[in-house]
Amino acid sequence: MRTRRLTALIAATALLSGCFGSGPLEPIDPEEVVITLSVSGGFAGVSYAFVVDGADLEVVGLDCDSFCDWGVGDLLLPVSAAQVEDLAGRLERADVFDRSGDYGTQCCDDFYYDLSYQRGARLSRVRGSSMLLPDELRGAIGHLSALADGRMPLLVSPDTDEADWGREPYTLGLVEATGITLTATVTYGGGCSLHRMDLVAWGAWMESEPVQINALITHDDGDDICDALVTEERVFDLSPLARAYTEAYGPVSGPIRVNLRLWDPLGAGPVGRLIALEM
Repeated sequence: MRTRRLTALIAATALLSGCFGSGPLEPIDPEEVVITLSVSGGFAGVSYAFVVDGADLEVVGLDCDSFCDWGVGDLLLPVSAAQVEDLAGRLERADVFDRSGDYGTQCCDDFYYDLSYQRGARLSRVRGSSMLLPDELRGAIGHLSALADGRMPLLVSPDTDEADWGREPYTLGLVEATGITLTATVTYGGGCSLHRMDLVAWGAWMESEPVQINALITHDDGDDICDALVTEERVFDLSPLARAYTEAYGPVSGPIRVNLRLWDPLGAGPVGRLIALEM
C-alpha cells in the first residue's frame, strides 16, 4: 500500500563548520529505485539478502541462510520515500554507477557484499570484500545493511524543519540509546495500513557541551482508517549522525557525545525529550 510522498528532499550528510552541507545530486524519484543487497561472511558467518523496493516503499527478504529470522518474501520494514531517496543518494554520492565491478573475493572475517542498484534504466552491480571496497561505497552499503537488523538509518536533513514532515499523532513511550542504536516505543491508532516512521535530525549543531541537535520521529499513517491501539518498538541506526559529527568537528579519540533534542510528537512543545547519545 502506497503512502503520501514526503515533501522534504533529503540533503547530504556532510556537516561543515558546525552546519549541514550537501553536494549537487540529480533529483531521485524513489519509484525508480530498486536496491538489492546480499551479505555473507563476517566473524559470525552471516548469509542473507533483501531488496529495497522504492515503488512499494518496502524492504523485503529474499534469502535467509544464517543469522537472520525472516522468510523469503517477508516484509522486513516499511520505508518512507525520504528514506529511499537518502539510501539512493548515499550510493550515488559514492559513485556507484562508476564503480560497478568486482572488488576481491571474501577473505578471513571480512564481509562479502553483492549490491545491485537500479534507478530507472541505469543499473550498477558491485561485488567484493568489505576491506577492498572504496571507503565511501563501503560506508553507504553499511548504512543500507542496517535494514537487515530492523534498524532504520537516521536521516540528516539540514534544510527542513519539523513542519515539513509527517506528523500524524502518536504517543512516544520509552526511548533508549545504546551505542549507535536508538530504540523508541510508540503507540498509535491504526491496524489496517503500514505506518512509516523516520528519525530525522535537522538544522545546525547547537554549540554547547556536549553539542545538541534537533530531532523528530516522524509519522505517516498511510491514511489508516482503523483505530486499534498499536504499540511497537521502532529501532534507528544513529551512525549517520556520528559520521556527520566527525565531518563537522573531526575525528575524536573517544566516544562521540551528542544531546538529541527529540521534539514532542503531539506538538505540545518543541522539545519532549533530551536524549544523551554516546556513539
